[in-house]
Amino acid sequence: MHTYFEVNNLKVNHKTFEGSRRVLDIDSIKIQKGKTYGIVGESGAGKTVFALAIMKLLQCPPGEIEGGEILFEGEDLLKKSERVMQQGIRGRKISMIFQDPMSTLNPVFTVGYQIIQVIKKKEKIREKEAYKKAIEMIDTVKLPDAEDIMRKYPHQLSGGQRQRIIIAMALACGAEFIIADEPTRNLDVTIQASILKTLKELQDKFHVTVLFIANNLSLVSAFCDEIGILYDGRIVEQGEVKEILRQPKHDYTKLLIESATKERFERENTAIEQEVILEVKGLKKYFPVKKVFGSDREACVKAVDEVDFEIHKGQVLGIVGESGCGKSTLVNTILNLHRPTSGKVFFDGVDMFALHKNDLRKIRKNIQIVFQDPYWSLNPRWLVKDIISEPLHVHEKLGGSKILTRVEELLEMVGLPKDAAFKYPHEFSGGQRQRIAIARSLAVNPKLVVLDEPTSSIDILSQAQILKLLDELREKLKLTNILISHDLSVVHYMSDKIIVMYLGKVVECGESEELFQNPQHPYTQALFNSIPGIDSEGLESLTTIDGNVPSAINPPAGCRFHTRCPRVMEICRTEEPGMQGVQGQHYAACFLLSSKGTNSIKNNNYGTVGM
Repeated sequence: MHTYFEVNNLKVNHKTFEGSRRVLDIDSIKIQKGKTYGIVGESGAGKTVFALAIMKLLQCPPGEIEGGEILFEGEDLLKKSERVMQQGIRGRKISMIFQDPMSTLNPVFTVGYQIIQVIKKKEKIREKEAYKKAIEMIDTVKLPDAEDIMRKYPHQLSGGQRQRIIIAMALACGAEFIIADEPTRNLDVTIQASILKTLKELQDKFHVTVLFIANNLSLVSAFCDEIGILYDGRIVEQGEVKEILRQPKHDYTKLLIESATKERFERENTAIEQEVILEVKGLKKYFPVKKVFGSDREACVKAVDEVDFEIHKGQVLGIVGESGCGKSTLVNTILNLHRPTSGKVFFDGVDMFALHKNDLRKIRKNIQIVFQDPYWSLNPRWLVKDIISEPLHVHEKLGGSKILTRVEELLEMVGLPKDAAFKYPHEFSGGQRQRIAIARSLAVNPKLVVLDEPTSSIDILSQAQILKLLDELREKLKLTNILISHDLSVVHYMSDKIIVMYLGKVVECGESEELFQNPQHPYTQALFNSIPGIDSEGLESLTTIDGNVPSAINPPAGCRFHTRCPRVMEICRTEEPGMQGVQGQHYAACFLLSSKGTNSIKNNNYGTVGM
């Protein structure tokens, strides 16, 4: 009996003007039917090249398959013609779930139209039958109100909903083998857990085989049966997940596991208790969207709604919550990139919203930001020296030689060689690009640096290095940080204080270690229980939150989380909870705490206790 999927002696090269380079050299991989095999490796290891080679979608040239075989049901895919692959294999037998669903879905057609076209093309059935099957597949991936979803365009769906649509399309034609290329990389931890559970249920129901590509060992631990460690194009270790993770043999596997189990940075709290660098009072940011029918009143997206907190000099404040909770809008409003609807923000005692344009420009020198994606935040046409020196041209009056000297100092500070100044962004890895972005943010010696998902677009090894670098720079330069992230392990590792946001509101806040050890709000508990660990055994160990985040245009009355809360009480539906004291500087907005007899903070001004 032959193996369901098998790779033997696969060699793939990449041809450039400088010569040919080996990017894949895989001796052997075997996957049995119905199993989940995880491929893990850092950026540039060859994971996506491997997936494209299986589908015969690898662009040749510059790619070149020098030799080997990819056997599917005993037949070599590499010997199949493009016509056979297109008509009989792709979609029908092997489907691929891409990392970014927006790169797969056409933005000008409704979701329903696109699913129907896929079904019609592969099954040669009529529109009415294809529509029924599309509805069935949307129900199968647990999206509510399938007919409404069918009428929507991709941009009208959340990231998690779009990813479920891609899974539905992959299954719609009865694909038996699914290649999932980091399908949850850009999703929140709760949505990630939900997507993986859905995928596992569908795998069991339809007896589907999955090749799961990831750079996250914790996900593979929870989701996969077997694992292959890919390093520099080679499988350096493979076997059952439990065995590999408990008793790794190869040094690279040990390094990956060490990076995935990073402990919280043990350090003294360097906050200067008397000095508040940032104070936010009653901040609101509403975005008008349309007139309410029959009324002069405008409807608004309540992106940030009555938020208070303080940051002391030297602290790291982590902000967590699902996509759409208001994290980025909160920071953009604090920086005066959005004009606030109401509220106050004081930076170093200065009212940010009362400043004239020139004064605001001067104070912004002291507040810099490192963006989420180093691929998009760096101008591809500029040399690194021009990228890093851009803030110097805006805020400082330095000559050409002094600017170059400063750029070289910054490059060395973030662990890059001086000659990197004369290269372009595309010549660097994701982790190196993020170092360049960090160097740019430090160019004018800021006091506060905002880190917006600084590690979400890079692999796990680069993540560990970047986090260590950020911590070292913070201590060396006496920086204060605001850290936005949906990776809760990163927030736990870096932060002194944490605020948890849900639908524009802060639902819990406190010192990092206390919050992780003793979460009180049901939403915070669900977030933390959704985090996969390196020792996670099966997806049943992860918690998911039922339902979708309600609309910020018309948020629920009472507690905004009550529509999804497993412990909802009648009072939650009608009254909005105030902040309740838990312990020390730990507070949560939940009526469950009132029932325990804790004291309620009536004025909601939890920012004055050290946040």
